Amino acid sequence: MNKKSLKDVLKTQTAVRDDFAYFSDQTEKLKSHLPEADKQVFELFNHSEVKELLDFTQSDKQKAVLRAMLKEPSVKRVAIINDDVLQTLDGLEDQFPNFSEVISLCKTSLLLSSLEQPGIIQLPPMLLAGPPGLGKTLFMHTLASKLGTDFYSLDMSTASSGFVINGGNCSWADSKPGFISDSLRKSRFANPVIMLDEVDKVTGSSQFDPLAPFYSLLEAHTARRFVDEYIEVPMNASAVMWVATANEPELIPAPILSRMHIVDIPQPTRSQARKIAQSVYTGLLKANPWGKHFAPYLNEHALEKLATLPPRQMKHCLKVAMGQSVQRSGGKYRPIIITHKDIRPDIRDSSEQRGMGFLAKI
Repeated sequence: MNKKSLKDVLKTQTAVRDDFAYFSDQTEKLKSHLPEADKQVFELFNHSEVKELLDFTQSDKQKAVLRAMLKEPSVKRVAIINDDVLQTLDGLEDQFPNFSEVISLCKTSLLLSSLEQPGIIQLPPMLLAGPPGLGKTLFMHTLASKLGTDFYSLDMSTASSGFVINGGNCSWADSKPGFISDSLRKSRFANPVIMLDEVDKVTGSSQFDPLAPFYSLLEAHTARRFVDEYIEVPMNASAVMWVATANEPELIPAPILSRMHIVDIPQPTRSQARKIAQSVYTGLLKANPWGKHFAPYLNEHALEKLATLPPRQMKHCLKVAMGQSVQRSGGKYRPIIITHKDIRPDIRDSSEQRGMGFLAKI
């Protein structure tokens, strides 16, 4: 090794030691200055273990990730139960009436958690079972938002091996950290909601089973020392709130099913479908600046026609209908009212884009 390269190595080692000392000090300050209500924090990983592996590893790719982790706080706050969370869940039941059993399970879990202060938001691992198009993903995303925590989802139908979940060996050419460690590092909280979508459609050999990491991740006592195979530093995933979705739960391995609370999501009744349609419409009005130009409520005929559609299709159909109503009225009258004739379930993507273009006229 020449003199210049030795100098560079020593300089790098000094920088790493400085980063380690600085962020270890910042971590302790964060713990000591938290308000009393927020003092429940989780140590996501240990800076000392990161530093130890950084001194040992020969992989430049792994070193880059470990150096980044030394610059990250090793502790995360947990999302805490607030005073109006149960009332918030009541409102969620109005928005997703066919998810009442899931909401009831969430309320029970939160009531138990609230017995200890600070009340940490905790939900049992859940499997939402039901046919496609019921809005399971939208419901969980909305639930996480109402609970005040972060939400991450992974399409398990595209996961062909466990490497996607818990990383691949850093010596392999195309390897990288897995979805779980990435989500934990990005999340503002130690207890995000992580959804495994279409877990019944997992493909892969027994040697590279994508579900293998969850035999330990779904058990809190083993999830405390989750190890991403790329990073190789234990991470605390015990506070993660897990939810999976499936159309055919009987295809899921029994050991995974035994670790989850299975909730069957029914097709909404006609009355519930009308509520869902109005909720989807209200969401579109609030999410777009042009929403203020439309009538706040759908009329009876429009609701009745939308109630025949699966919840997933309602949003796409309503976007088309809103564009159609602007075209029909020429954008001259306020508020713009959607009629049942504007609702065209047969119109798909290309027509949807054309219909939405008319909203530029209002």
